[in-house]
Amino acid sequence: MKYFVYMPQIVSLANDLLLNFSVLIAGLFAISLTFRQPDWPESWRRILTRYLTSVTTAFLLMINTVSVASGLSFDFRSVLVALAAQRNGVLAGLLIALPIGVYRLYVRGPAAFPGVLNLVLVALLAGKATGLFRLMPRWEHSIQTTCQQAVLTFLTANLTVFVAFWLVGRPPADALPVYVVFSSISVLGMVVGEYVTYTRLAALARAQSLEQLAYVDPLTGAFNRRMFDESLREFPPGSFLLLLDLDRFKRINDTYGHVVGDQVLICLVQMLQAEIRSVDRVYRLGGEEFGVLLAPGSAEQVRMRVERLRAEVEQSLATKTGLTEETITVSGGLVLIVEEPRTALANADRLLYSAKAAGRNMILSNLR
Repeated sequence: MKYFVYMPQIVSLANDLLLNFSVLIAGLFAISLTFRQPDWPESWRRILTRYLTSVTTAFLLMINTVSVASGLSFDFRSVLVALAAQRNGVLAGLLIALPIGVYRLYVRGPAAFPGVLNLVLVALLAGKATGLFRLMPRWEHSIQTTCQQAVLTFLTANLTVFVAFWLVGRPPADALPVYVVFSSISVLGMVVGEYVTYTRLAALARAQSLEQLAYVDPLTGAFNRRMFDESLREFPPGSFLLLLDLDRFKRINDTYGHVVGDQVLICLVQMLQAEIRSVDRVYRLGGEEFGVLLAPGSAEQVRMRVERLRAEVEQSLATKTGLTEETITVSGGLVLIVEEPRTALANADRLLYSAKAAGRNMILSNLR
């Protein structure tokens, strides 16, 4: 009979918990959108966006809090603190907890101090294995490990529930079921939160893999012709286009075999990538022909850099591929892209073949 008497309260509590949990998942998904590949450097803009999204989600959780008893409530705000601390360290967790704790003390109530203490304990315990602070997040893809860490964190930090019940004059026996239930669902929240992030990172990894297949030459690691055609349309006016072709490459293949020929192509790309700036790009257009798109800059400096590259190829490419008795050279055409990209490509191609006809091992340009 008592079960039916308390049934409306149980349903209401379950609905409030479900709403709070839904807000948590929505916030975690929004936070996950700020993550990039695990090995990519973090920008301060992304970090700030992630921080503000985390704090905003925490306040939304507190607005939709679950009332447990007079002066006592529960929400999943501590899960956000735990996940931040686990990824970026104790300091990151405390930074998430700071505005939440300040607001909780401002609102006051008998459970204000235990609530703030809970957040501090969560940050300290969840970030213990990560350290004080890490700019690059520490990713934990093992659900089992995350679960173990969540259990340790919340079983310890949620002991503050007993303090809160004591402050409102409730016996410890009343706090025990609340402690068990809230610790359990907090663990669930942290595990689900980690899984949301892992799903996002897995999707990014798959997208990167597909992009690698679509836009990167598998032999040399340079971008391929498809990427070249797209980049040629997107590079800003005032950029430079360099077309390069290895001289008498067929003879290298016929004499030493395709394995050695492939090594020559790989070494050439490595030399090109070492010479260019981070804003420039290298492409394998097919066979032994390569393209380099150079961002706007001084025409004289570009000409000097390209000539230095040609000389470097002549002096060391053969040696780097083990052909100590050979000399491998390149011919090329260099143009300033001031007209329609296809016209620039045709002009560079014409200069390339003029360099071949003039004796090879030279780069001709239309730069003044």
